[in-house]
Amino acid sequence: MGGPVKLNGVVIFAFVAPSGENGVGVRVSTDDWERLGLFPGQQVRVEGNSVSGNFLLASTAEEPPLVWLRFRPLTSRIAS
Repeated sequence: MGGPVKLNGVVIFAFVAPSGENGVGVRVSTDDWERLGLFPGQQVRVEGNSVSGNFLLASTAEEPPLVWLRFRPLTSRIAS
């Protein structure tokens, strides 16, 4: 769903989509991507209509003029 999304406190217009096991994908413009200064491996606070929480920025896929950000939850998996 497209609309205002807050990434680490910065409000941008982005598209948010579920991605795998509780992960989330966020599509942003390349201009917003450069302005945000994020990098893979960084912990990011994501707040939007369908998601709110702290995530790990797992990967990015640049497809100018857009960038897909793939976030994974900050939970650990412990073998039982």
